[in-house]
Amino acid sequence: MAFSPKTVTLYSVGLLGGSIGSALRKSGYKGKIIGLSSPSSIKTALELGCIDEGYGYDALTEVIQQTDLLILCSPILAIIETIEKLGKCQLPPNLTITDVGSTKSEIQQKAEAILPSQVHFIGGHPMAGSEKSGPAASDPYLFQNALYVFTPPQGEPEQRDQDVAQFFHHYLGCRYVFLKPAVHDLIAASVSHLPHILASALVLTTKDMDEQTPGTIDLAAGGFRDITRVASAPYTMWHDILVTNKKPVSSLIDTFINKLKKLKGELENDSLRESFETARETRDKIPFSNKGIIGRLSEIMVMAKDKPGFIASISCELAKNDINIKDIEVLKVREGEGGTIRLAFDSDQTAQNAMKLLVEKGFSVRERK
Repeated sequence: MAFSPKTVTLYSVGLLGGSIGSALRKSGYKGKIIGLSSPSSIKTALELGCIDEGYGYDALTEVIQQTDLLILCSPILAIIETIEKLGKCQLPPNLTITDVGSTKSEIQQKAEAILPSQVHFIGGHPMAGSEKSGPAASDPYLFQNALYVFTPPQGEPEQRDQDVAQFFHHYLGCRYVFLKPAVHDLIAASVSHLPHILASALVLTTKDMDEQTPGTIDLAAGGFRDITRVASAPYTMWHDILVTNKKPVSSLIDTFINKLKKLKGELENDSLRESFETARETRDKIPFSNKGIIGRLSEIMVMAKDKPGFIASISCELAKNDINIKDIEVLKVREGEGGTIRLAFDSDQTAQNAMKLLVEKGFSVRERK
């Protein structure tokens, strides 16, 4: 492998840092893994084997001298503060630094302004996570088949960027893509940050309705709970994201307001059909977003029975024949009723083999066009 760091240092060993460490070790990385974090996090990470050595944050200037790859795993504003600290340190030549922040532009700008030329910095955003936190929630498989976005300044990777991405792909099992920092932030604003604000607005609207018409929230189940799920995330998690991505999110809010006004007019004129059909067709294409920048997966649909062990029976049959599922999603399943399970594979041939096998075993299966 072109990029083979002998020592990886994880700055902040929480969920993501701990999961990176445990993934490296689980997948056969032979180098040293050092953690810099709070005493309690270091203690837990050492006990779980996420890291080989652990120190407090104040050991950064000493530890950095033996580090080949530094991964900043703190919240966004803390990442920016750490880059400022690094700018005041004597950094070793050929040091590579990356991060896991959910927005990229401000981090990239700070890195370009502060870090010396002998240091190679490339922003990163692993699009994987959990509702849990801390190293106790570390999962060595957290990044398997997940998308990892890398953000070289101009979007076009240098060879070293390619090598770093390959290192993560090899040891974390992730897929990866390169984007400009600003493009990443605009896309994230559209598909992640704006939806969170909209979910919060929907819940607040329903709260107001419940005060006027008691019982409204009691009936808010099913689809409403699905569409507002992200509103359950704590503000502490979202503060840094929204503070560092205000302009794209604010602009998209204006766009959405205009879209709502248009739909309101169509509602009043009984002319919503075209908008609804366009939205339905677009939504149905979402699983195929992997045809674009993150690489295509081949999909099949399995009609599901609502009974214990049904999903396990599918996966067991495929596992017996050494067929690996790259992604799985449960669709339209309600208690006591049937539904659909979407399975994704790395090639058309693998999907065809899986479909043939499952049909032979009595499952109702179709190809996802």
